[in-house]
Amino acid sequence: MILVFFLLFLLVGPVAYADAIGIPTGSAAPDFTLNTLDGKSVSLGTYNGKTVLLIYWRPDHDRSVLALQDEKDIFKRYKGKGVQVISLISGDENKDEVQKIVKGNEIDFPVLIDADRQVYSSYGIRVYPTTIIIKDGKIAYDISGHALDYKIMLEGNLQFILGEINEAKLKDMLFPQRGEQDKSLLDAERRYNLALKFTEDRLFDQAIETAKKSIEAKPDIAKSHILLGFLLLETKEADKALDEFNKALEINPASDDAKTGLGSALILKGDVDKAIEVLTAASVANPHPQMTYFELGKAYELKGEKDKAIEMYRKAMEKIIKKKILPSSISKCE
Repeated sequence: MILVFFLLFLLVGPVAYADAIGIPTGSAAPDFTLNTLDGKSVSLGTYNGKTVLLIYWRPDHDRSVLALQDEKDIFKRYKGKGVQVISLISGDENKDEVQKIVKGNEIDFPVLIDADRQVYSSYGIRVYPTTIIIKDGKIAYDISGHALDYKIMLEGNLQFILGEINEAKLKDMLFPQRGEQDKSLLDAERRYNLALKFTEDRLFDQAIETAKKSIEAKPDIAKSHILLGFLLLETKEADKALDEFNKALEINPASDDAKTGLGSALILKGDVDKAIEVLTAASVANPHPQMTYFELGKAYELKGEKDKAIEMYRKAMEKIIKKKILPSSISKCE
């Protein structure tokens, strides 16, 4: 069933668009004054003289949380150079969920509540997450979504805007050995998508071989290791699955899916206490915790803690229903 949850998450994932905002580069950035999660008033003008990284995100989008984590890392390294990060959420988001993500990821920059979607409208936000670099009060650069090269794009353009690198160096950063990398990435993505198709059709042997070929094409894509790990769980190969989830975490230490898979592999190996520890930690900042809760339910059931198991299963189902996953999809679970 964990593999089905994983597939459902992939099938309803967010889509990125070509342009992040409705304001052209070089235009004045609309000012705003909003409250933080703890009720303090903050204006964009508060940071006059700084280069501002503005990120509009949603707590139920895993790519939003990944972007938030990248912003945290960049802020840590560039705040001494006059860089400030501001994050925004709409007023209808679940504040408790937002607080959990902020605390779990140790976010140390303001999280503002766009209660009336003032910023959303004035900037013409088109996709979550949206990232905007503002320099001298003007729009300098924007990024839609959270692609594989998000952090490189953001940091490269930030360095260019700060005057640390020239245009030639920026191009070198953004497009190193572009042709070869593109070919490897496209091959890896093609094989990954084919492995997903085999998985949907429950052709696990073909899916495993195709996922392995995706990794051979480009070993540094975490999602290929994660998919292979879940497939190996399906065939009860716990040690091999554990290895794939650990490789995924080496590539992306923040991957909640890899942490959930790790916990699942530990359950299969019989290390239930360690599995509960790993899965509980994975659920803290996970925007899509239904898989994690389901595996926690299994772990508590194995320990004989019936009430706790029921609680975890209930949480998993609540998340499924909230995401409007159809019963016909749920009926595939075995």
